[in-house]
Amino acid sequence: MMAIDTPPQIERLDRALPALGAEAVRLSGRGAEMRHLADPLDHTWERLAVEHPEACSTAADYPGWAEHVAALAATNHRPKEAS
Repeated sequence: MMAIDTPPQIERLDRALPALGAEAVRLSGRGAEMRHLADPLDHTWERLAVEHPEACSTAADYPGWAEHVAALAATNHRPKEAS
């Protein structure tokens, strides 16, 4: 008679929810980076910025924006994740 494989015990498969959340965040970041690297128009945008710098925004176009972002960054208390 052939042996029937038994399913693994759930305790062996179970992981802590924070660990699963951290893994999901890490993997979603990798996917976003891979999509960016595979973007066929990425080099076109880079060339456009080099050939037409007058079409590019600068900090002067958005007064106060750098200070706003700095204030948001200062209030971000999430620990930095190691890459």
